[in-house]
Amino acid sequence: MFKSKSKILSLLMCLVFAVTSFSFGVTTQAASTSELRNKREKIQDEIDEAQGHIDELSAEKKKTEEYLGVLMGKISLLQDKLDTLHDERDALQAEIDAIQNKITKTENELIEAQKEIDKKQAEFDESYELYCQRLRAMYVSGSASTLEVLLTCPDMSAMLTRSQMIKSVSQQDSRILDDLMKKMEEIESQKQELEIKRNELNDDKENLETDKKSLQSKISEIDTSKSELDKEAAECNAVMRELSSQTSEYLEAIETNEEQLREVENAIRAAAASASSGSGSISGSTGSGSGQLGYPTDSRSISAGFPNYNSGRYHGGVDFPVSTGSNIYAAASGRVILVKYLNYSYGYHVMIDHGDGLSTLYAHNSQILVSVGQNVSAGQVIAFSGNTGNSTGPHCHFEVRVNGNQVNPLNYL
Repeated sequence: MFKSKSKILSLLMCLVFAVTSFSFGVTTQAASTSELRNKREKIQDEIDEAQGHIDELSAEKKKTEEYLGVLMGKISLLQDKLDTLHDERDALQAEIDAIQNKITKTENELIEAQKEIDKKQAEFDESYELYCQRLRAMYVSGSASTLEVLLTCPDMSAMLTRSQMIKSVSQQDSRILDDLMKKMEEIESQKQELEIKRNELNDDKENLETDKKSLQSKISEIDTSKSELDKEAAECNAVMRELSSQTSEYLEAIETNEEQLREVENAIRAAAASASSGSGSISGSTGSGSGQLGYPTDSRSISAGFPNYNSGRYHGGVDFPVSTGSNIYAAASGRVILVKYLNYSYGYHVMIDHGDGLSTLYAHNSQILVSVGQNVSAGQVIAFSGNTGNSTGPHCHFEVRVNGNQVNPLNYL
């Protein structure tokens, strides 16, 4: 006696059902995120230590070079922390993108798998229905038993023939049933795989939501850290202005926008590279190439040298303290390759190519008198001094560059 299709399916479903969960392969990314977090925590410890020193110096109510140096150190650490937070944010975003791509891929696989299951289910249903019809026909026709069929044979030959037919029918029914069971097992196996993928998809979606929350938290932390950095930079600039008024060492103010600073430096290097990629000499000018340069101002007094301020902070040139509106002279003959009017960094600055990879830069001007492509002669007034950009007082920030790289101007004056 044969059971119905639903009972057979139910039995197989009860006998075999295993779900295996797969974790999303983000081991490398997770390790990277962990390393970044450890780095940030270490930087935070250094920031806290610097803040303790700042608090001690603040209690003395003195804004000294030491105070400024510690404050600059804290600002540098804050910038490192901010950079690390940005790296963590980018790592999280990459992880989110990877999970989202995996979710999309899995959803497409689920659609295709469901189509395959539906196709096989339809084939099974058709075969099963034909088999049931055969059984019903045999039952309705009241087929005799095998013994009755054989005993009613008129002779031995007919008996052998009928015996062979019965055996053939029995074998065919057995093959049909085996085929049905095989198809059923394939369908159930695919359904199990489909269920595994669905569980995996749900896990990925949960991971995605968790990472999105972490990303939003990281963005908020970045905003908080940027506010803290800007606050400390403002304090640092105020201290520098106070010290500058006392010592006449006019400093480049702290600038926290690293992207802007990179753009300024890239523009300078691009201009130098463009000039160097030419014929090697300045068309229409003699060019120096010898490295002998004149002073850019009438003053020979230097308030800050190369490569550091008194506080230890990097300084890529030399500063000549002069009053606003003083003449700024071309240090040698050459061609103007860069003119910029900025309210940050170098402020109003001009760059001259002198040939053979040698160039000079003049920053923080109040007015520029030349334009890009113009040839100038040694000692020509090219600008008036000022206090534009990140500066705590009027001066000429003078740089000498070889192939775009800053070198000590005192070796050329």
